[in-house]
Formats: sequence, structure tokens, C-alpha cells
Amino acid sequence: MNLPAHIIEAKIDLTEHIPLHVYLVKGEHYAVWIDSGVKDMFPLFVETMQKADVAPENLRFILHTHSHHDHIGCNGQLKAHTGCLIAAHPHYANWHSDFEEHYHEFSRPFPHLIPDTPELRAEVLDILDEPAPLDLQIDEGTVFNLGGGVTLEAYSFPGHLLAELGWFEASSRTLILGDAITGLDWELFHSHLTVQGYRDSIDKIARLLDELNVEQVLFAHFPPMTPDETRELVKKAHQYIDDVESTLIRYCASQDTVTLAGAWETLCNRMERLQEFRSLNMVYAHIQDLIERGILREVDTETYQIR
Repeated sequence: MNLPAHIIEAKIDLTEHIPLHVYLVKGEHYAVWIDSGVKDMFPLFVETMQKADVAPENLRFILHTHSHHDHIGCNGQLKAHTGCLIAAHPHYANWHSDFEEHYHEFSRPFPHLIPDTPELRAEVLDILDEPAPLDLQIDEGTVFNLGGGVTLEAYSFPGHLLAELGWFEASSRTLILGDAITGLDWELFHSHLTVQGYRDSIDKIARLLDELNVEQVLFAHFPPMTPDETRELVKKAHQYIDDVESTLIRYCASQDTVTLAGAWETLCNRMERLQEFRSLNMVYAHIQDLIERGILREVDTETYQIR
């Protein structure tokens, strides 16, 4: 799929199976990056801007979809190089300014189950450059006018994180997303922190395809898609959420009580995914969702029972 001339891709592979796409959007007045990838992408960002004829002083903003480490990793270098401003939803503002908090809140909300190891620190922190506090706090409805008819409007898509934004570029009818639809068939669970939020957000994406007359959808970890391809991905995401839920319910129903740790291990084994911190966070989100819906009850600390 050919991108509009004013939307330029920078891409690397995080792993053999996980790509990372970051997009430069250029208007007549200024340009923005949608997210900043990982720190090693800085030379690629500079090269991409040069090829797009974007002078450093014309990069006005980094507009974030969300605040995970592989989406804010080059903020420090880009800000130092261009003087651009950092804009993101305020919910995770501390993740931009304090990488130690980012590390613990992101990867160790259950420190008794996820030890603080050099390997985990390297995984989370080594792709970040320097802390860069937010200059602008933004939310759904925020609009940036880049000039020449190029605009970006923010839409809210919580699920993967409790706060996530996507951006609609009206002149090209392009919807630019981060991880609003997560990696569905990776070797690890890409994770979501609110189950109902994720369901609602993917339904919202499908609805906006029609309401906004979207012509193409850009993602951080998927290739560009047509609206029909995106609708199929939404269906696949719903099935993925249902599979996680049904696997957990079957396990809980087979036991008198279950623990968070046991549910985490069992889900990863039964669905053949790596048992690591992202899956733990997702399992906890599903357990809380099942409690809110009256399917589970908590009978002791991190111990649950089917009602």
C-alpha cells in the first residue's frame, strides 16, 4: 500500500517477528512524529526527516499514541536535536520523566511475582534514551493543524494501556494507531490492562472506519491496512480476547480456588505463550473484569473462586 506523500514511514524490526513502524506527518507549517520508537532509531529519524525535506526546527511535536518504552524511546534525542515538544495523555506522564517509575509500574506491579533482575531492567530500559517530561497534556478531541490542509485529531482507545490515543489525518483519510489492536499471535501476550476498554476500543475503531470514511489504517506493529483488512483484524482481536477469557474461566471452574500466580502460569501454558510480566498484567485485568461481572469472587489475597 502506498502512503500519502506527507506521511513517511520509519521502520525497524524489534525481533524477527515484531516490526515497529513510526510515522512522520508533514504539513506546510510544521511536521510531527507519531511516537518516537526506540533510542537506536534516532539516525533513521534524522535521515527520514532529511529525505522528507523537514528541517530540525520544523519538527514541532512528538504526538504519542501511548507511553510504553518502545514508543517514547527517542524522545530525548529528538527533543535535543529539534527543540520539539512532547505531547501525550497525562495518565502516564511520570513514565516520560522518571524511567525508574516507568520500569516498576510497567513491568513489576506484582514485585513478589516478578523479580527485579538485570535482564528485566535491560529489556525495559535499554531502548530508552533520556527522560523528557511532557510539554503538552492531550486527550481525545485535541487537534493539530500542520498546514496545507493536513490535520491530526486525537481519538481515545484505552485497552492495551488505560490511556491510549490514535490520530486521524483528515486530508488523506488516514487513521494512525499505536497498539490499540495488540499483537495477537506473538510468542508473548502483548497485554491489555482493561478488558472492557479493549473490547470497546476495537469496536470504536470499526465504527470510525465508516464514520470517518477511512481509506487506510497505520499501526505500530502491523503493516498498513485497508478498512476491510482492519475489520478482519478487529474480528480476530475479539476472538483473541474471548479465547483468553474462556481459558481462564475453564481453569477457574476446574479448581476450588485459584491464585493469580496459578492462573498466570496455566493461561500461558494452555495458550502456548511465554510466561512473563505482560501476561501477568493481562491475567490480572481479566480476573478483575470477571469479578466486576460477578463471575469470580476474591476469597483471599490474590485468590479467587467461581461464584
